Amino acid sequence: MKKNTNIVLGLIQMVLSVYWIYRMISLYYKYHYTDILFAFMYPNWVLFSNVLLSIINLYFGVKLMNGKVSNKRSYLTMFILIIIGGLINILSVA
Repeated sequence: MKKNTNIVLGLIQMVLSVYWIYRMISLYYKYHYTDILFAFMYPNWVLFSNVLLSIINLYFGVKLMNGKVSNKRSYLTMFILIIIGGLINILSVA
C-alpha cells in the first residue's frame, strides 16, 4: 500500500513540475516570438530560474516514485521550491 501511495504522490509532483516548466517556456515563447503586447513581463532570468527549480522538483518526484526519498521530504522540498519561485517572481517585479 505504501509503495502505491509513493507512486501516486510522485506522479502528482511530476505533473505539477511539468506544468510549471510548460508555463515558463510558454511565457518565454510568447514574449519573444509573438506580437502580443504585455503590460507586465518577467525578465528572462526569472523564467530560466523557475524552469531550473521545476527540474529539481521533477527530480525529487522521480526519487519519490522509486522510493529513494520519503514523501514528507519530497513534498517539503516541493513546497520550499514553490515558495522560492514565487518570491523570485514577486521580487523581480518590485
